[in-house]
Amino acid sequence: MTRKLILFLAGIVSAIALAAQPLLVPQPQSVELREGTFALTPRTGIVARCSATNVKLLEQYLEEDIHIALHERTGNNHIVLARTESLDSLLGDEGYRLTISPDTILIEGAHDAGIFYGMQTLRQLAVQDRLHIPCLQIIDKPEYPWRDFMLDEARHFKGKAVVKQLLEEMAYLKMNTFHWHLTDDQGWRIEIEKYPRLTQIGAYRDSSQIGGWNSPDYDVNVHGGYYTHDDIREIVAFAAERHIRIVPEIEMPGHTAAAITAYPELGALDTIPSIPAYFNPFWGVFNVADPQVMEFIHNVLYEVFDLFPGRYIHIGGDEVHPEAWESNRDIARLMEEKHLANYSEVQMWFTNQIARFIHDNGRTLVGWNDIMGKNIHEWAEADIESSHTLDPHAVVQFWKGDPALITEALKQGHRVINSSHRDTYLDYSYTKLPLEKAYAFSPFPQGVDKKYRHLLLGSGCQMWSEWIPRIEEMQRQVFPRIAAYAESGWSRPEQKDFDRFTSVLERLLYPRWARKGIEWHPVP
Repeated sequence: MTRKLILFLAGIVSAIALAAQPLLVPQPQSVELREGTFALTPRTGIVARCSATNVKLLEQYLEEDIHIALHERTGNNHIVLARTESLDSLLGDEGYRLTISPDTILIEGAHDAGIFYGMQTLRQLAVQDRLHIPCLQIIDKPEYPWRDFMLDEARHFKGKAVVKQLLEEMAYLKMNTFHWHLTDDQGWRIEIEKYPRLTQIGAYRDSSQIGGWNSPDYDVNVHGGYYTHDDIREIVAFAAERHIRIVPEIEMPGHTAAAITAYPELGALDTIPSIPAYFNPFWGVFNVADPQVMEFIHNVLYEVFDLFPGRYIHIGGDEVHPEAWESNRDIARLMEEKHLANYSEVQMWFTNQIARFIHDNGRTLVGWNDIMGKNIHEWAEADIESSHTLDPHAVVQFWKGDPALITEALKQGHRVINSSHRDTYLDYSYTKLPLEKAYAFSPFPQGVDKKYRHLLLGSGCQMWSEWIPRIEEMQRQVFPRIAAYAESGWSRPEQKDFDRFTSVLERLLYPRWARKGIEWHPVP
């Protein structure tokens, strides 16, 4: 047999095997097909040995997906949801085992999160053919514990319904972290009862730059909106039911023009500010040497702690322009008292103060990798870096600079989230960041020693909204690339296959998004 014929036959066998596999996203770690099928009908019962919330959601999901109302009862066949603590060593916190025989679907997990993810896999199987769900066993768990989607609402407010829809799609794709960018120069989107002007003034701007960076054109309509405490508690509870943690981002010490406009005494400059309608201001920097500013930050964070029960609090920490500090006498005095050689060390001192405060309150600080004190920006002076070290509890979210900075952070013992802007920024065009490049992204960079694997938490994909005012525009930037990042965070690298993935998009996800009224960018 010739070599060409062998390769041809091997290709046919591979194609047949691929066609026989069920369409699932993210791709599970292990799928074993077995003889027979399970028919999911209105006579199917649910047997629950897990949280009532999971049962309620399974009933809701199946009614939405395939228009069948199931209940906890005895039926002709059964779906069993079982929390099995003995599976912890096999499955961990989020893994599941899905076993389907002709009369029983058994979803097991050591924890309710794993059962929930097994439910998502069942949903994907059922929507393909509910009367002929293939008998199989899937053993599955995520590669990374941090699978993150970020929405920037400071630049353009989207609202509660949009956030809930995004959370539902994240859950379907087994993503577990919603990074919520709530404050920036152009808007403050979270109610803080102690400081009402943050939303009375800081949540609204009189116009918005359009047309790209440095454009002279503006949309002259007022833009604004914010979330009340009740709104946030509702969204946090909604996410928690779907095993999604919310990480709020409250920017500091830069990107704070909206807060400074509401309370001018917070700023490092003496000018009377207004909320910028353009998207690259440099003056929005807190006067971190003023004890009243630190008191303000602490009070804001106390309310944030109360609203968000999760472990992580993001402070941004990126793109702090030192011009606002250069003529400030308080900053000069602080530098002399604390022996700070430059403004990078001023920021490092501030970041460490906030990191300790957050840690003392039982939480963990996350910040963009600017917080490491390294020069990563074209506009910064090349030799201005901090010789001080970052608080050891801080988590570093890498977005810009030499990828070697990831290794440096890992060597210092920091946990790292990989959000390299070249690979994960959803505001980038599909020409700059095509779907295939997004799918090829690996949270664990090439060249990093495997011994640091336990410190690489995972990855995030970011929907920045400066130039994305409309919901439909946002959806086309997010979908379908979010599914690529979901698979990169969950599936093993050797299981990824772009041809299979595009088939899943066309046959499973596009029909779902069409039913949900979600727009997506067409893939050639």
